[in-house]
Amino acid sequence: GAAVDRRAGRHGAGALGLRAQDEDGELRVGCDADADTIKEMVLEEKMNPLFLAPENFVIAEQDGEIFGIGQIRPIDKAWELASLVVVKEARGNGIGTAIVQELLERHQKKFEAEGKGVPSVLALTLKETKPFYTRMGWMEQPMSMAPMKMQAEASVGGVVAALTGNSLICVKYKFPSVELDSDHSGTIIKNINEK
Repeated sequence: GAAVDRRAGRHGAGALGLRAQDEDGELRVGCDADADTIKEMVLEEKMNPLFLAPENFVIAEQDGEIFGIGQIRPIDKAWELASLVVVKEARGNGIGTAIVQELLERHQKKFEAEGKGVPSVLALTLKETKPFYTRMGWMEQPMSMAPMKMQAEASVGGVVAALTGNSLICVKYKFPSVELDSDHSGTIIKNINEK
């Protein structure tokens, strides 16, 4: 009805009718039935086909067809955004952004629910895709700051990237810290001073 028409107008018709911001169940958690599709999509993009646990993935889907995938996975003692793929015909419609935002939101909620600080998330990406990440608040960081497993993956991936005239970079998303919130820290200082 009207809600669908309004969303279509705000975000464009989207590739193949898929609109990233629809609230009618098009972003979902991966399941075992998605394993083969995930692996095919990752291999097609010449990405690392290892560590593809479907339950780590967010899937963008419409009418049973998968248009995009992505995951946040543990790597050493860090977290990595990985395996982000949107099918070529659907690119440029906000699907990748919606997947990344959903993954970051789930990551944040998981750690907040456990009463823990939310660890930053790292990603290896092609230098040409850096603007995609910086628009969402990610910042480039030296590859030497990445966990050793990521550095090893980067050296292998760098060879593949170089064949296409590209280079790999490391980007980081840092969640806002409650401790650094001036309202909260001011309250704590005030309480200490009152005693």
